[in-house]
Amino acid sequence: NLVCFSFANQQKQTNNKSEMKIAQRWWKMYQRTLREKPIRTNIISGAIVMLMGDSIAQGIERDRQNPSSENNTKTTNTASSYDLNRAAVMVSWSALGDVPITMSLFHIIERTMKQFGIPARASFPKSIVKAICFFVPGIVIRMPCFLTYATTLEHLSRNVQSNKSLSSDWEVCMDTVGNKMRKDLGEIFYNGARLWIPVNTLAFYAIPVEMRTLVLSSVTVGWMTYLSLIQHK
Repeated sequence: NLVCFSFANQQKQTNNKSEMKIAQRWWKMYQRTLREKPIRTNIISGAIVMLMGDSIAQGIERDRQNPSSENNTKTTNTASSYDLNRAAVMVSWSALGDVPITMSLFHIIERTMKQFGIPARASFPKSIVKAICFFVPGIVIRMPCFLTYATTLEHLSRNVQSNKSLSSDWEVCMDTVGNKMRKDLGEIFYNGARLWIPVNTLAFYAIPVEMRTLVLSSVTVGWMTYLSLIQHK
């Protein structure tokens, strides 16, 4: 029994090492692709992150609507209740709007920071300044665009599904956009500041440059889940 246990333990350690090597190989390949083709890689990465976030949000909404449903009923209805049109709108926003805007702002702000002598990995006070400078213009520009884009495209999508003209109920769509701006934008700004200023400060101060993409992408999944819930509440 001791021999079997020792062999099983060695086999487990060998498998873990193999998995680690595969993960490291994929991570290095991703980093290389990010350097060589930054625009394409960031757009694809952003689209995947948004798809994950929206899928989680749709799952949360299903659970809220059916809190007492049994597991087998949930499993049966999951595929049929998944909103592909909504997912397509959210992913297209990430690919066509969020990522290009973020990359442009990042490039401008990073270049400005270098002119003031603030490096990629800065002291804690300078990291706070960088975090605020990245957050404020980003959220002020991106979030109104996000609410307008997602609300308008989802309205057009419903018109197409209902065999209506694209311009049908356009006043209703614009009223919805206006209501979201008044009711949701302030909440998004507030919660965004609570999340992203501390996260970006930590990233600039303590996280190595080569690891920031992984860390920030992980946090972004949660943020995209939140945005999807806000957009569709």
